[in-house]
Amino acid sequence: DTEFNDDDVADLYAWDSGNDDDVADLYAWDSGNDDDESTTQSTVKPVQSASSECLDGEDAEKAAAAAERQRAMRLAMAVADDNERRGNDIPRDENDWFAKLDEDTAFERASANHQRKRKQAGAKESDDEDGDLPVDLVKAPSNSRRPSASDTKLSKEKREAIGKYLAIDCEMVGAGFKGSRSMLARVSIVNYYGHVILDTYVQPLEPVTDYRTWVSGIRKADLARGRPFKEVQEEVAALVKDRVLVGHAIKHDLAALMISHPPLLIRDTSRYPEFKKLNKGAVPALRKLAATLLSITIQEGEHSSVTDAKTTMLIYRKVKDEWELMLAPKRYKVEIKKAKSKERFAQLRKEIHEQQSQ
Repeated sequence: DTEFNDDDVADLYAWDSGNDDDVADLYAWDSGNDDDESTTQSTVKPVQSASSECLDGEDAEKAAAAAERQRAMRLAMAVADDNERRGNDIPRDENDWFAKLDEDTAFERASANHQRKRKQAGAKESDDEDGDLPVDLVKAPSNSRRPSASDTKLSKEKREAIGKYLAIDCEMVGAGFKGSRSMLARVSIVNYYGHVILDTYVQPLEPVTDYRTWVSGIRKADLARGRPFKEVQEEVAALVKDRVLVGHAIKHDLAALMISHPPLLIRDTSRYPEFKKLNKGAVPALRKLAATLLSITIQEGEHSSVTDAKTTMLIYRKVKDEWELMLAPKRYKVEIKKAKSKERFAQLRKEIHEQQSQ
């Protein structure tokens, strides 16, 4: 049996260096080309049965194919062992996702700075082997490494700043006959980096007839220490003013808060066309988007408005560029209308001033 050491596994991941030839080498065993045999032999020794050397024709081909399949299986086992040894880097929850996004952003920024410094230093385009690579694939300086999460943490001021983008989620309790009427009980708001800007319970405006604890997570003791509705409403309205507000089925949250928000500043993940395609045109549940796009599980029992708000922001960040590009024509149309109104207003003022001066 062939044994694999760390060097074999390192060679297996050599295709990540950006060389297309390495990718061809990695999959050469599956190409059916005999010339590729010599390429893969330098990385992992082929496993051949002793009896295959004595076979001819179809039997020899079958034996060789079986040996290749066996070698491929050993490669897969080596990769699995290496992944298990290094740990799974897939984020496990929404907080891990924010850390990963911060790390990726910092690495891209460092790579872009490295590229810019090379150009400022007068490096010729022909000498720049990374010139045709996208920013996220540009190699970092030779003496650097991909920064870890601890190396790429944002400054506390930036992470905790309100910023331009906010995600909101509310939990409701029931009022009226059999709790059929929803009433605000908790509101949570996080910023672009997942930092909690606001998380508070709200005193009910009416007697609660159904706490909906199994889904809302709200209990009588929580509302006993809640803040007055009017106070929370004014604070939320001030926070979201002139900012992009992200939410899932956000109309229910705004209705519970009894506030409105400009449509062009709303990003509702339940209405994004590409997300609806994942659910055959129907409105997708937030937990389904989280499982499909983020590979995390939420809302298994009692809901948390903080977790839901963070998850919604993560989902938005994954499609932010495409979403904003889709909305660009609408924003442009609104700006044109505003410009026309201002021009007309200026023209009317001028006409009135001329009439008064005569």
